[in-house]
Amino acid sequence: MRYFATYFLSVFFLSFPFLLQFAKGEEPKGLSSLPAAWTIPEAYHDVFELVAEFIPNLHNQNIVVRAGKLATTMNVRPSLFSLLFKNRDKRTYVIRVNTDSDFNGVLYEDVPELARVGLVMHELMHIKDYKSRNFFGVLQRGMQYLSVRGKTKFEQEIDRMVIEEGMRNYLFLWALYIMEESDAGFDYKEFKRSTYLTPAEIFIDFYDDGVLQDMPLIL
Repeated sequence: MRYFATYFLSVFFLSFPFLLQFAKGEEPKGLSSLPAAWTIPEAYHDVFELVAEFIPNLHNQNIVVRAGKLATTMNVRPSLFSLLFKNRDKRTYVIRVNTDSDFNGVLYEDVPELARVGLVMHELMHIKDYKSRNFFGVLQRGMQYLSVRGKTKFEQEIDRMVIEEGMRNYLFLWALYIMEESDAGFDYKEFKRSTYLTPAEIFIDFYDDGVLQDMPLIL
């Protein structure tokens, strides 16, 4: 219950600018259609439509979302064929969403919508990172994943890319949900805590002379 209250209050205060906008009768911003190059199942349209506006540099990138059984909530990889035989702008990236009911972590379907935005943005920043690299650069990223230290460095760099895109609030809500609100197992939470930026590490940058960032959430 205490963790639920923490999550609720976080959402309220972070979305306060939006609530003021709504009270003034202004049209909320952030809704957009999916880019034509993205192939997204209807079940995931809502969040991907929300984030699309913030990453126009990925609108022409071939992105496909598929469901499957994974060892994590979501992941993304370039398709092997496009990595080997196409230039970086023509690659196809596959985002996989875990639908394994026996998974001891966090399933996408259980994540609150605002936290989903942070999750999806993290995966899209992986694509932005891969897109900036040639074949050997992508291979180097794969090699990083072979060590705990390399994996941590990689994933925290991607988290910081989410922050640089102006989506820090959503990343915070995603991290907070995992650690404080979800029913994920101990091992999953420990992996997240040691590999990614923690809620505290994300939240500390919300403050500028003691004032929360004026960055509205999209509801």
